Amino acid sequence: MSERTDDLTIDEEAVDEVGVGETDASVGGTDEIAGFDTATDFETDTDTADETTAGGGLRGRVGDAVSPVSFALQLAGALVGTFVVGGALPLGPLSGVVGVLAVLFVLGVVSTDARYVEAGTAGALVGVLTTVVGSITLSVVSGGLVPVAGGVAGGLAALVGHYAGRDLRDGLTRDL
Repeated sequence: MSERTDDLTIDEEAVDEVGVGETDASVGGTDEIAGFDTATDFETDTDTADETTAGGGLRGRVGDAVSPVSFALQLAGALVGTFVVGGALPLGPLSGVVGVLAVLFVLGVVSTDARYVEAGTAGALVGVLTTVVGSITLSVVSGGLVPVAGGVAGGLAALVGHYAGRDLRDGLTRDL
């Protein structure tokens, strides 16, 4: 135990050699380490991090993770994919799923941020609603399993579409 405390103590002779107010990295009176002015750059980063976590708490962190605007856009895209694109495809019950996948693929390509939570939630919501509205009798008779299957299919299609779009965007914008 004493060995650890010896490592943590400050050698006073080394402090006196450097001088008060100076560091090994001092250049012309300003503390500069590897091109960063420690007095301004590092304080700004910690101040904003403290404001986000202390002032906003959980709400501030969730607000950064989930965007209502992005969710509305993903939901509109899933609806367009189901009814417009899915209505144009002659694939029977799978046409809506393929439509969601196609439209959210395009949204993944053009979006600047990865929004998997919003895409998955929007796809699942549209899948459940479409299944319930499309065959309400089957939804009631099955005990809710058909809407759950529709939600899972819609959510997976949305996630795969968004992921593939983001992957294509990453490949197109990456330097070779």
